Amino acid sequence: MSVRDLDRVLSPEGWPYASSEPTDADDPGRFRALFGRDSLITSLQLLPERPDVARATLRALAALQSTRDDPETDEEPGKIVHEYRPQAEQRFLDMGWPVRDGELRYYGSADGTSWFLVVLAALGDDELKAELADAWRAAAGWLEGALERGGGLVRWGPREASGGLIQQGWRDTTGPHAAYGGGILETDGSVPEPPVADADTQAVAVAALRAVARLSGEAHWDELAAETVAVIAQSFTPDTMAVNGSNKDVQGAGSQLGWLLWADALPPDLLTPYAIRLSQPDVLTEFGLRTLSSAHPQFRADAYHRGAVWPFDSWFGWGGLRAAGFDDEAERVRTGVLNALDRLGSAPELYAVTDEGPQRIPIANQIQAWTVGARWALENEWDGRPR
Repeated sequence: MSVRDLDRVLSPEGWPYASSEPTDADDPGRFRALFGRDSLITSLQLLPERPDVARATLRALAALQSTRDDPETDEEPGKIVHEYRPQAEQRFLDMGWPVRDGELRYYGSADGTSWFLVVLAALGDDELKAELADAWRAAAGWLEGALERGGGLVRWGPREASGGLIQQGWRDTTGPHAAYGGGILETDGSVPEPPVADADTQAVAVAALRAVARLSGEAHWDELAAETVAVIAQSFTPDTMAVNGSNKDVQGAGSQLGWLLWADALPPDLLTPYAIRLSQPDVLTEFGLRTLSSAHPQFRADAYHRGAVWPFDSWFGWGGLRAAGFDDEAERVRTGVLNALDRLGSAPELYAVTDEGPQRIPIANQIQAWTVGARWALENEWDGRPR
């Protein structure tokens, strides 16, 4: 079976750009670049059908892995690049991003390094594991260090340099008060005090620690995963989006609950309450999972990270609900997202869900790689969960 729209996002080297070039005048097509997180998640979604995409992505990211500390680019030894543009557009210079000799090599991602480990372990390629041994061991070292610095959680911020991302989970943003609705806010609309630990990042950190255990054969990493699960259980509730720098809850139920279920990042006794909360109608719609509950004061149906539905994000929620034994709810997510994509056409980055059904959002790229991957994975009932 061919993967719809995949050729539109594949680079000549075989790794996926985050988005295609604009398909028409109304398509921003603004992520035509190698993104660590996006390219890795797309690789995982397509793994049974196209393992070559994962191999190309892992090699490309290993070649760009950081070996130094640089606050301007958010580099730290072992980190995987967030966004790489060999020739950055003028807009990045205008926004003060760390463009050097025309190149943007930016590392401001809290979870991209974890995804590198997850995908390498999921691929199960012993030759590539050996080839990239230095890279995955450095990535594991970065993750362990991040957990130590964060008191058992992976945290991001504050960013002191100009440009770049001030929030660095997958709900990343240069400014959470911008009109498009990106990032995480407190219920009163204020920006959470950094350093922040968002639930999504903790979920993939647990999956990554277990991945390192499989790659290395060392029990230490499974033990660290268990410790991290315990800290998550103590720090989060089903209505917690993140934990701020004072270790106080940033309130907000949403699709992040699906990430925690997907990654087995919760103790067994918490699976059911988290799945129940994820399945409530303020989060689970007829067309996928909202990034933020419609009951939250900062909700807006078309807000980028605070209410819209992302197919890739709902894919995690589908897998998580199914793993928790909520088969009917999981099937609602799966069929709902596929129905929305059929109605909207192409492979949009995200969409709004209103009383009229799924609606296009102008800021959304119309062919997003991890939406291409989500469609294939949902159609073929592949959840990508660590085994």
